[in-house]
Amino acid sequence: STALAATVGTGNIAGVALAIAVGGPGAVFWMWLSAILGMTTKFSEVILAVTYRTRDKKTNAYSGGPMYYIERGLGQKWLAKLFALFGALAALGTGNMTQSLNTAFNIDMKVVGIVLTVLTAIVILGGIKRIGQVTEKFVPLMAAFYIVGAIAILCINAGQIPNAFGLIFGSAFTGHAAAGG
Repeated sequence: STALAATVGTGNIAGVALAIAVGGPGAVFWMWLSAILGMTTKFSEVILAVTYRTRDKKTNAYSGGPMYYIERGLGQKWLAKLFALFGALAALGTGNMTQSLNTAFNIDMKVVGIVLTVLTAIVILGGIKRIGQVTEKFVPLMAAFYIVGAIAILCINAGQIPNAFGLIFGSAFTGHAAAGG
């Protein structure tokens, strides 16, 4: 659940909308190809993470991830530290809940930021066990909401699905669509 929580997020929703806005319907084709490559990459990452994870002798909990397999698998501690640093820096610029709540409901961004900071601190300061407990409840809800929402949209627009496929394949092989996807 912790790994899935880090994988499924804003990019799955806002990223798709942005790609289609930039590249048109043909961008969907390139996102499909990218998804196939992404699945193979994710599969490899998970195999490496499981292979090179470690177990804490005191808590009997596992630790793993890219930093571990870079250090233990490649033998490059400096590269593992660099990856961790860049991952931490990237986390500072992700997410848009604050702006979304401000735009949609006129909620002050400072209030949202403070509430999110407190909630995040409660979860993170509880350690990996609390992170696991929270994500094991939220990830299935997120997935269910995402799937039910997608199915509802497809059902409402069922008559347009053949036309959508026509647009996707008809406009996929342009530089514009590839750049958007």
